[in-house]
Amino acid sequence: MGLLGKKSIGLFCALAMSTLFSFGAFAHSISGKVRDVGINQEKDKISVTVDSSGDSSGTDGSVYIFEIKPYQNDLSGRTDYLAKGSIGANQTFSFPLHAGPGELRLYSAFVPAVKVGGRYEMIANRRYIENPEIVAENQDPALNPGKKGLRVDPNILDDALSLNIKHAGVDIPTQRFFGNGIDYTYESKTYKINKELIDQLDAEVKRLSDSGVAVTAILLNAWNQTVPELNPLGVTELPKEQAVYYGFNVESEAGFRAVKAMASFLAKRYNGKNGHGKITNWVVGNEINNQYWNYMGDLDVSAYTSKFQRAFRVFYTAMKSVSANDNIMFSIDHYWNMLPEAAPVGKYKGKDILLAFHNYEEAEGYMDYGLALHPYPYPIYSPNFWDDDKTGRVNDTVDSPIVNFKNLHVITDFMSMDSMKNRKGQVRKIFLTEEGFSSIAKGVDKSTEQAAAVAYSYFIVDNNPYISAYLMSRQEDNEDETKHGLAFGLSSIVNHQLVPKPAHEVFKWIDNASATEGIADFARAVIGIDSWDQLIPNFRFPGR
Repeated sequence: MGLLGKKSIGLFCALAMSTLFSFGAFAHSISGKVRDVGINQEKDKISVTVDSSGDSSGTDGSVYIFEIKPYQNDLSGRTDYLAKGSIGANQTFSFPLHAGPGELRLYSAFVPAVKVGGRYEMIANRRYIENPEIVAENQDPALNPGKKGLRVDPNILDDALSLNIKHAGVDIPTQRFFGNGIDYTYESKTYKINKELIDQLDAEVKRLSDSGVAVTAILLNAWNQTVPELNPLGVTELPKEQAVYYGFNVESEAGFRAVKAMASFLAKRYNGKNGHGKITNWVVGNEINNQYWNYMGDLDVSAYTSKFQRAFRVFYTAMKSVSANDNIMFSIDHYWNMLPEAAPVGKYKGKDILLAFHNYEEAEGYMDYGLALHPYPYPIYSPNFWDDDKTGRVNDTVDSPIVNFKNLHVITDFMSMDSMKNRKGQVRKIFLTEEGFSSIAKGVDKSTEQAAAVAYSYFIVDNNPYISAYLMSRQEDNEDETKHGLAFGLSSIVNHQLVPKPAHEVFKWIDNASATEGIADFARAVIGIDSWDQLIPNFRFPGR
């Protein structure tokens, strides 16, 4: 598996680099590489280390460092370099972090160039600041009180908290972010923020935080009528049956500034220090291997991921520069090595997206990103994931078309490869931010199987040290989903009342050391086993 992973990474690296260097002609005989971009310990300067070599004929013999924004692709007409030095290996350049009144170079990349006649030509790809967390006032460890969690309904938080959750998923509809009621000045510009949305988030996040729950925010960008510069460039709004959400635009100056302002506001508002609660984990977009959930236009996987990761980096930098140990993630669904089947627009294999993102991250500047996985059963309507290998789409290899609870180790084995680890040699954070099991399959009641699936899947997660969190997708059944024969909720809604299913009680007690064995005992017969260690090597019950 390691060899397969390395071959795939090499292929994507080649594709990524060909795209990265497509923006213009370099100097003919000087080439270079930016090896490191970081903020110093005093937090007032940026240091850039560059290797360059080649025949300097035709240049003035010097290397110049330019600042470049996500929406800029070349140096046409520019002379505003930040530093000047010599051609050679391991050359270090330094300049102020502050760009001027009220503005930091925190979100910028930097490129080396040589002067040819009256123009400057880039000799290497851009690289962004790699340690934004150094300037964060909040250096507290990320809260993670356990693994069990739920995507909560803000209208029934009492029920959610009664389930002893340790994590809560909260959706933030960013198309509603800008509006009226709150003035927020950022980089000398005042933005109008929707007070109604922020009041709702304040109440939800604070109550969850005060209850000791780690909050995960999912940033969802529907088509924006209020601030159209947030919408992807060159894209028009599609019918809802084709695209629900859209990528964030940082390819124009106005879009870049709006995304920065939004990300900065959210990071500061929910830093846990000012009475509004704490958001610890952030997921940018939804299931980005399927453009139904993240539309950006007709793009191949390399171009698509390049655009996404530059927008992702803005959120990453904003959150990390406020709370150093927040987790910032992107999500993929369970279609690991096959294209999503229900996708009317652009679709990609989850593994291809992950590899492309990882290689752009390596090329453009380190981020300690995390992965949010949605390991639904296959087919999605059947809760019996333990039989999913019979579909021929779920196996134990790195090339398995589907990754879900039947073969969850495939993703953690993949992320455990040295080539995928973070700079500290650690496996990157993996959160399961959305999963569910339907209590109805083709019109037949499967509530017992749903409850068994909750027990078994949680045991799998609890016994896998590389999974940080497990968030069930639905607190109660969703009306639109039930019309399509899917009932993922832990409860049903009957006559406007919440009616718990068997899975509700199992979920409540599954991580309780004294209750877990008894509450899950029925599931052994449903699955067809005598003991859990038949399925889970070195099995132990939660909390024991």
